[in-house]
Amino acid sequence: MRPAGVVLLALVMAACTADPGAVGSDPAPGSTPSVAPSVSPTSEETIAAKPFPGPGARLPNTAGGLLAELTSVNRTLKREIDRWTEAGGSLRDPASRVVALGALRQQQIFRELTVHPRRADEVMRRAGPKLRRVIQQHIDAGRGLRSLVTPLERAGVLPVTPPHDPRLLRRLYERTAERFGLEWETLASLNFVESKFGRFMGPSSAGALGPMQFMPATWDAYGNGGDVMDPRDAIPAAAGYLVASGAPEDMRSALFAYNRSYAYVDAIQTYARHMERDPRNFYAYYFWQVFVITTKGDVQLSGPGTTTR
Repeated sequence: MRPAGVVLLALVMAACTADPGAVGSDPAPGSTPSVAPSVSPTSEETIAAKPFPGPGARLPNTAGGLLAELTSVNRTLKREIDRWTEAGGSLRDPASRVVALGALRQQQIFRELTVHPRRADEVMRRAGPKLRRVIQQHIDAGRGLRSLVTPLERAGVLPVTPPHDPRLLRRLYERTAERFGLEWETLASLNFVESKFGRFMGPSSAGALGPMQFMPATWDAYGNGGDVMDPRDAIPAAAGYLVASGAPEDMRSALFAYNRSYAYVDAIQTYARHMERDPRNFYAYYFWQVFVITTKGDVQLSGPGTTTR
């Protein structure tokens, strides 16, 4: 009884082909995203981009250049996340736009490594043991999620919306996790993979809706009469579904019930572990954007360089 829909996962998982768990290693400026943004960056975004390249900057074309930029971006992103969250973590704070640009750059680099195995191998040969593990874990997660996706012929017009407030989400994860005996990072990881924290709410081709992507019949059973589109209702419903499916004692079986793929299970647990090791990774993932996989390449649908946050 799977809550989520396949097409929505195809869209959102494309955004998960990289790693903010690497926040804490290091990247540096200079480079190109796998896909050109649909809209040129605004002057405000250009100003905010000072610590990071703009959304359309080219990626380094050598393994050494990619490793240097990944190392620099990760280090700077940690610092900018600390600065933003210590000031309150509001999305209205211009500092959030700086974090968004850094997280997008991080995502672009990891997407590059995920879809180009030879380049990834060269980067990992040059990386230290800790960063090498982080890269490998997130490439494995990204490739696993991509294996579940059938590329679309074209991106078309898709309903991308602004994400839910990260402060609200963090409170909901923690409160719900305590109530159900789960780890908040698991709920955050599900929200990340299923809808990019509310950026893509569906409906999927199968009819799944909301930040946690529930099918109507499953929502009737676990939604407690709430609003499937509201994270205040959807996150506790997802936790209830996991517990009914064996969590927390058998979390892998519970996650497999959520989506019947061990590649999916592995990815959810990878992202959750990295948030557990450093909560700043939650904020890096939060600003990862929605990409759709098409037969002509990956297309960015949200975030800096597009019309949607």
